[in-house]
Amino acid sequence: MKNAFCLILIALFGYGCTRKANESSKPTAIPVKLITHKEAADSLRKDTTVPLKPLRISDLSTEKTTAFFANHNLTALFFDSTLEGGYANRFDGFYGTDFYRIEFFYSDIHRDSLQPNVYHVKGKNRFKKTITPFEGTITFSKLATFTDPNLNEEHYDHDEFELKQAYTTEAIFEFRENQAAKGSGIFSGKMFMDFFERKDGNIELWYFSPNAPAQAGGFKFEGNWVNYKKTLNKPVVWAKDLFMFANNILTDFSIGEREVEINKKYRHLGWDNYWENDEWWHESPTIQ
Repeated sequence: MKNAFCLILIALFGYGCTRKANESSKPTAIPVKLITHKEAADSLRKDTTVPLKPLRISDLSTEKTTAFFANHNLTALFFDSTLEGGYANRFDGFYGTDFYRIEFFYSDIHRDSLQPNVYHVKGKNRFKKTITPFEGTITFSKLATFTDPNLNEEHYDHDEFELKQAYTTEAIFEFRENQAAKGSGIFSGKMFMDFFERKDGNIELWYFSPNAPAQAGGFKFEGNWVNYKKTLNKPVVWAKDLFMFANNILTDFSIGEREVEINKKYRHLGWDNYWENDEWWHESPTIQ
């Protein structure tokens, strides 16, 4: 059991929730297999058959929150700056009342030099075949520590974990699309992120608590898109690992346990090409 747990954790932190970039034979038949953290998350549960108990959350004071953001740069939780970071910086989401697939790609994220709780973001989003650049900010406002009574704490001291403290944080985001693009607008709302600090000081996203604010998705952006004319308003949500909570939005969106798959009845909502490694973010967006 311990060996299996170790292998799962190694895969989790070494691989993340990026798809297999070197996959040579992408599945074209229904269903579509996903890369997600579900199995690893379940490996920490004491008992997956009982209802979840509430987290024990302790809000940090304004002073401690300010100090934390001044002393910790969270850029690496959002953005992989290495040459291999392409797919790691691309995220899936649901957009509109029909929950059609939308993708976001972050091309650059950096912390503000004067306001350490503010992060500047550049990127692109793709909805259907339309690619639109955007720029914006993520402004952190709240921070809390938490413990999860549903998890088996004996694993916390494992070499692949070395847990010092788990955190949950809340931010306001605003991403403004290029106004020259047809049908462009502004994405805004709240961002929730769960992460933990290792004993060596490194920080990583936390995927083990489905009842945490980010719902085990690492980070979750949730809000609305409004066009610049303010005549259209559409809901949107995207995450580092959308599949951790997607079934709460679309019933049985992902099915299976160890080999999670997209339900065939939802594939027409933009998921047919999930395994197409086209790296669309390198394309120059067409301004119409």
